[in-house]
This record gives sequence, structure tokens and C-alpha cells, in this order.
Amino acid sequence: MSKDLDVICIGAALVDMVAQVERHPLEDDEVFVSDLKLLSGGAAANTAHACAKLGLKTAFIGKLGFEDWFGNKIINDFKKVSLNTSFIKYSKKYRTGSAYVALNKQGDRRIYAHSGAANHLTKNDIKEEELIKSKVIFLSSLKNIEPFIEAATISRNNNIPVILNPGMLIIDQGLENIKPLLEKLDIIILSKWEFISILYLQEINLNTKLVENNAGELLNLGLKIIIITTGSKGAFLFDGKKAELIPPREIEQVIDTTGAGDAFSAGFMYGFIQNLSYKFEDLRNSVKIGNLVAGKCIQELGARNGIPNGEELKNI
Repeated sequence: MSKDLDVICIGAALVDMVAQVERHPLEDDEVFVSDLKLLSGGAAANTAHACAKLGLKTAFIGKLGFEDWFGNKIINDFKKVSLNTSFIKYSKKYRTGSAYVALNKQGDRRIYAHSGAANHLTKNDIKEEELIKSKVIFLSSLKNIEPFIEAATISRNNNIPVILNPGMLIIDQGLENIKPLLEKLDIIILSKWEFISILYLQEINLNTKLVENNAGELLNLGLKIIIITTGSKGAFLFDGKKAELIPPREIEQVIDTTGAGDAFSAGFMYGFIQNLSYKFEDLRNSVKIGNLVAGKCIQELGARNGIPNGEELKNI
């Protein structure tokens, strides 16, 4: 069957209210907001937007409030990068979610997220006839994992690779509770803290030996590949036989780390979708692209402004 899409991203789409502050408040404290911006966000939505901007044929599945202002903004921003919005679901009961982000001069952030309609996506909203149009299915950061399990089950039955970038909303539910989802995945992309949390590790300084000694518990569930992002040090790649830390390029200045993980996921998928190969060398190249796109992202304010387009990426 021919595929109309490169990737379908499933998860939350929110509107981020980003406040720039000199410092974060202490208890019972108040700080001055020097600038306030409204930006479309949500982890899966950010990754979908980045994928589309990189030139991948991309669709998004998530739930928005029916004809509310935040939802309309999200749709309009998707359309600017030619992202397919026809699979989006709508709720007349719940409004589109939002996140409140405080960002200081060092790029350190505090986020308070209200999922709104996003967390009311159900397994009945996941349609096989939509998923089978894509080469890859990407899942990210939704507390309600029921639709993710449904999507992963459909994808596995149709030999479509499934990638999860969970976020702490999923990780905090505990390994035992999310095993039904993990057992249906091919690739998982974890932050350093997500990896430490899901395996209840005491050591926080990751190295290749520690990854090799501990990540096997996840591979035993059926996963093929584990990727662990570590920020400025790059990302670990582990296939069950070998772990390698793949460093990023040097960047001039970090402005805002919001969306760095989402940008990494988009860059990684850009590489992975070229040949859908699980060979270590091919995956290493995909991780390098992920590092590069994430590095571009954090040099500008917001989760989407620094993402290069497909032509810029090819030139780099």
C-alpha cells in the first residue's frame, strides 16, 4: 500500500503563554514579566510542526475545543507549514488546553500545563484507516495512554514503526502501569530524567556502561531502540548490543530550551524516515540530525521559531 504521509503525530496541542522574567519567584513572591507571548505548543504538536517544516508529509491527531480561539490559533499555525489537520478531533465539552511558561534570562523554565480537551482523546478517536496512511506513528506526552495503546496496537498489526517520546506525564505513572504501551513500541526517546525515573536509578551521571547495564529491562519488553537525550552532552543510542553517546555541534548561545526534546524527535524522524533502517550507523546519523535540529531550536525563543526548513537542513 502506498503511503500518503511520512508521519502522524498523536498527543496534545496546547497554547503556550510564555512569560519572560528576570528570575523565578520564591514562595509567596512576585516577579515582573518583561514580555508575554502566546505561542502554539504541546509536545506532539511541536514535533508535528517541526516535521512539517523540515519537509516531511505530516498529520496530527489530537483533541481541541470546538471552535474556540486557542484551537483556531493551533489550526492556523499548522496550516502555515502545510500540516494535515483533517484527522484532528474536537470536543464540545472541553476547551483547548494551555500551558503557562515562565522563562528566565538563563533559559531555565517553569511550566504549568492544563491539558483541557487534549487529555480527553479516546481510543475511539484512533482510526485504523487514518493510521495506515503513514510510514511512522509518533506518540508524545499525554497523561491518558489509552489512545496511545490503541494507536500502537493498530500500527504493530500493520507493520508501521511506532516511536514514543513519553514526557513525565507518562513516566510518572510508573513502569508497571505503562508496560501495556511500552510492549507495543519500536523506539523510545527519553530525556535523561525520564530514563532515570522509569528505571528508579540512583545514579544521575549517565555513561554508556550504565545505559548498557540498565536499559535492557526496557528492551526485554519488545523495544528495538532506546535513545536518551542529555541536553548539552548529546544523546545516547542503545540497540541492545551497543550504547554510544553522540555529541551535538557547539552552539553560540542558549536562548530558550522549550521544545528542545520535541525538536530532537522531529530531526531524528527526518533521518529515520529516509530508509526506516534499524542499523546502528543509520540510527546514529538520525540522532545527529536530531541533535542538530534541537540545537537550532534552543537558539531562539519558543519551541518552533528556531526549526530550520528542509532546504536549510540539507545545506547544513
